[in-house]
Amino acid sequence: MTVSLRRILLVKSKCIPARKKKAPRKKRPTLLDIVNRLRHRLLRLFTSLNRRLHRISRDVSRLAGQVNAVSAQEKQLAVQLALTNQSLKGLSGKVAALAAQTEPFATQISNLQAEVASLTAPSRAVRTLLQERVGTTVSIDSNAGSISGTLTTVGDDFVQIKEPTGDIVLIPLVNVNSVT
Repeated sequence: MTVSLRRILLVKSKCIPARKKKAPRKKRPTLLDIVNRLRHRLLRLFTSLNRRLHRISRDVSRLAGQVNAVSAQEKQLAVQLALTNQSLKGLSGKVAALAAQTEPFATQISNLQAEVASLTAPSRAVRTLLQERVGTTVSIDSNAGSISGTLTTVGDDFVQIKEPTGDIVLIPLVNVNSVT
């Protein structure tokens, strides 16, 4: 029984499965490697927290400055408000005093207006009567005498008459006694 090498190889390849290479074992990290990794992570975390803390500290100091500025402005406004209130009280007193002083003048003005109205009422009535007669011949009795002619114009406080001679006469309404 001679067996050839070829046959042995064939038999071997058919019957016995070839061994697979085992995956290389991962090297277990040493304790020093683990400590170094943890140290590196802690340093990164510390650096990040340190930056954040620095930013927060800067923001807090900036906000503290703004709060101080607003507080100072609030104090200034309180002082200005107090001064304004004092000025307002003083002005209110002055206004009351002026109102008391002007009361007699207001009464006098009212009395004078009533007197003027009573004095000008007749001249208004005469003016209204004469406005209806513009362009007609009228005879007006006045303090200066009687004047006849054509009524040409009636103003606010005067009458214009053109006499037959061509003369123009202006008569104040206050001086008109009668119209015919």
